[in-house]
Parts: sequence; structure tokens; C-alpha cells
Amino acid sequence: MVSLSSDEHYFLGSSMDGSIKLFDLRLIQKGAIQSYAGHVNSHNNLPLVVDPSETLLMSGGEDCTVRIWSIKTGEQIFAKSVADTLFTALCWPESNLNLDGSSSLFDLNHSWGAWMGSRDGLFYMHGT
Repeated sequence: MVSLSSDEHYFLGSSMDGSIKLFDLRLIQKGAIQSYAGHVNSHNNLPLVVDPSETLLMSGGEDCTVRIWSIKTGEQIFAKSVADTLFTALCWPESNLNLDGSSSLFDLNHSWGAWMGSRDGLFYMHGT
């Protein structure tokens, strides 16, 4: 489960069947307000991470595919299998600055960038 820091009423949750949903605590009796489909899962906890701007949701499933959705619309905007093992760690960089303060970590043409870790290694991926 992941809460959104921009609004304490919203949180994301995943279940063992691969479904990911957005809930509003004020409307919890009505169920989820948004769903994020696509993952294959049967017995693993899905890692969920939200980018610093809280516009994108990233997760990895048992099919070793990393997926990214728009939090607002639920549209899947990225899906790619990168490794042969389940991703157990996912991370959005806090900013686009390198450790020395320069801004070359992201190319200006990239709309997002994220780190993913599995037993196969550490991977960095970016979108355009």
C-alpha cells in the first residue's frame, strides 16, 4: 500500500491477483476510484512506487514486466520485460540532479526515468 503525499485521503493498494487500485478514504465504502490493469500475479507482493510529481505509478509483476500507468487516468503508458526474475525494488529519482548538482542524470528529451532491481541486477530505464 502506498499513500499519496499530495492528498492524505488517497492510497494505492495491490492484491495477490495482480490488481492495483486507487482508493479515496472518504469514499471507501464505494470501493476503488481507479484501477490499473495488466499485471500477472499469483503469490507475490507487487512493489508499488509513485513518481515525485505523483502523476505516474510503477510496478513489477510475476511476468517480470515493469508497467507504468497514469495515476489520474489509469492508462498504461509503458510495459517492458527487462529481466528474467521478479523486480523486488523500484525507485523514482527524487530529482534530475546528479550528486555534484549538475542536471545530466536525465536527458531533457526523457519524460521519466526510474531504477529497478531484481536478482538479475540493477536497471535504469527512461521514457520519451
